[in-house]
Amino acid sequence: MARKKILIVSYYWYPFADVGTYRISRFAKYLAKSGWDIVVLTSKKAAAGMKGEPDDPVLENIKVYRANIIEPVSLLKGKKGGSAKTSNPSIFYQKDAGLISRLAVWARLNLMIPDAKFTWKWFAVPLGKKVIEQEKPDVILSTSPPPTTSLIARKLAEWSGLPWHADFRDPWTNIYYYDDNPPSAWAQKRNKKLEASVLKKADRLTVVNHGFFPSYHLEDKLTKIPNGFDPDHVLNKKEVPQKNDSVFHIRYFGSMKVNQYPKAFIKALQTLSDERPGIAENIHFDFYGNIDPDIKEDIKSASDIIETSFTRYIPHDEMMKKVNSSDLLLLLIGRTKNSKFGLSTKVFEYMTSGKPVLGIGPVDGAAAELVADTNIGKFFSHEDHKGVINFILQTYEAKQKGETLFEPSEKAIQQYNFSYLTNKLENILDELIA
Repeated sequence: MARKKILIVSYYWYPFADVGTYRISRFAKYLAKSGWDIVVLTSKKAAAGMKGEPDDPVLENIKVYRANIIEPVSLLKGKKGGSAKTSNPSIFYQKDAGLISRLAVWARLNLMIPDAKFTWKWFAVPLGKKVIEQEKPDVILSTSPPPTTSLIARKLAEWSGLPWHADFRDPWTNIYYYDDNPPSAWAQKRNKKLEASVLKKADRLTVVNHGFFPSYHLEDKLTKIPNGFDPDHVLNKKEVPQKNDSVFHIRYFGSMKVNQYPKAFIKALQTLSDERPGIAENIHFDFYGNIDPDIKEDIKSASDIIETSFTRYIPHDEMMKKVNSSDLLLLLIGRTKNSKFGLSTKVFEYMTSGKPVLGIGPVDGAAAELVADTNIGKFFSHEDHKGVINFILQTYEAKQKGETLFEPSEKAIQQYNFSYLTNKLENILDELIA
């Protein structure tokens, strides 16, 4: 029996190991282990937050083709030393933006359609045709964002006649930053038209959660496959040294954008410092990832007692050791019209640690439901700083007593195992090429 072959179109791929790499690389890994031959079409460079090499021999053996791209350059140095890029959503939320930065925002919204990676299509489509002729895949799988990835896959599917499965990690025109920064009527119409063409042409669609395409009727072709965790990354708890010191480590991993402003958490730090200084002096807040500079300053200035540290992205294995040695894990869901559907990718790695999760966001949203179903922590609204304070104190006191507040539901957690999730994807792909 001939092996099945899939062409994956993804802007993110190693060594550009941004968060966008994780989901598609897990699918590729477990499809390969299931007997598929994998071919990846990606970009020669990517505006990723960190770099990394494949974490499994299966991924190292995947054939990768790289198309040129003309990346937008940094347009302005931020007032706190950061840089504003047309490819980064934070450009939409800069305070006291100058003329150049405002022009960059306008260009990103009205000229760079559907996104700042639009030039990649010029090079990826011709290369993709050559790859298809040479590799002869059975099916195409694309993953978005950026939406340009979907446009490339659509062109290749139309040209080749191959079945095409489009995967979406985030919404397209329904994404949060367009709510606060609406493009021109022409740009909105153009972007909506491109989105509609992709949703119509794709043979099957997957989304990480509901609410991505509310104005379309896609019931016959759309499946929800959430993000998850790689069982190979679940560390043996005996491998992670547990310190019995008095320091209480609250940690956050990933990006923290303007729309995720942790009002209740910052207020809780301030109140604990004022009212419970004896406990506050034992609390450390450790951040790992990319944080909005204004949020960083507000967290640092929230308390003169609570120690804070801010570190850029760290390798995944090192991150998981930090997760597993934490005392409390902070999870934030932003404030947008679609916040109820928001699911941070970090919650799936948090859930395997056995450490309590402090969630802040919609208490009736998808993330809060997941945390409750898996019994890994508790959620509070962005305004409920008193609830956040009480939860921090409960987990702090539980550590002092050597008690466990939550017993995670292993059955519920296994629903987010990427081996299981990839099997769901593989069933769809098999239907497409049958």
